[in-house]
Amino acid sequence: MENYELKEIIGEKQIKEKILVLSEKINSFFQNSSFIAIGVLKGALFFMADLIPHLRNCETYDFIQAKSYEGSESTGSIKILKEPSTLLENKNVLVIEDILDTGITATAIKDYLLKKGAKNIYFCALLDKPSRRIKQIVPDFCGFVIDNYFVVGYGLDYEEKFREKRGIYIFKLKD
Repeated sequence: MENYELKEIIGEKQIKEKILVLSEKINSFFQNSSFIAIGVLKGALFFMADLIPHLRNCETYDFIQAKSYEGSESTGSIKILKEPSTLLENKNVLVIEDILDTGITATAIKDYLLKKGAKNIYFCALLDKPSRRIKQIVPDFCGFVIDNYFVVGYGLDYEEKFREKRGIYIFKLKD
């Protein structure tokens, strides 16, 4: 696969610094209550792994996997591929997302977790792309707001490639 271009827009150092800022905000918000962190696989894995060690009052963590993309386009429908195994009844839940884009996946995950009995649901997104929002949802904690680019790296992928990159890159297919 050589018919693409990558351009770094957020470096590894910027991500590490932002994680410290986000963890302070999350710790302050949850200073008097506990929560369960639910990472959205596969994209949020790197972000969650770097964020969790800095969080206090996190009872435990788990994962959910939802699929909504084919290539670089959202399908508009959501499939839950992996459910959290942790009991969520009457718990505060912090959903950790790699990117909040159209809001379709986040809204479906929120609805799903509420049906599982979660008391409150909050979203922490490394990246927010509000220009593509279809569903009205805003992250409670946000790392970076980005323009309407398709991005890869630090867990984000294009057809399962580029997740391992330590920064965030604009991905473009060449003509």
